[in-house]
Amino acid sequence: MRKALFALICFAAAVFLQSCGGGNTPRDVAEKSLQCLKDKKFDKYVDLLYFEEEINGDKDLLKEKKESMQELMQNKYNMSVQQNGTIKDFKFLNEEVQDSTAVVKMEVSFSSGKSDTQKVRLKKLPNGDWRIDPKGK
Repeated sequence: MRKALFALICFAAAVFLQSCGGGNTPRDVAEKSLQCLKDKKFDKYVDLLYFEEEINGDKDLLKEKKESMQELMQNKYNMSVQQNGTIKDFKFLNEEVQDSTAVVKMEVSFSSGKSDTQKVRLKKLPNGDWRIDPKGK
């Protein structure tokens, strides 16, 4: 009985850790970002963005930029919802990594029945973590 209970606890912990954390590959970050938008967790989405201030250590300016970006993301999301509906689902298509940049293509399905291919552009931080490049073209 104890072994079964222990196995159940380990399984539950593994599922919890996978849903909250996950890896830090470009694909993982792109999927997390779309899940944040789907769940309307704009603060968590902004935490996935690349900011120069994170690298140069300007914490006050970083906080200010994150707050502004969160408000901007909420506004952009609301405009997108009017056109496409809410995000219903998304799936990974492919990933191209070159040195410290990456592009992840995702197919996004909306509640309106529309679907779209989105490119998520990312940059690698000096510590190896990937972040979404809001200026990526």
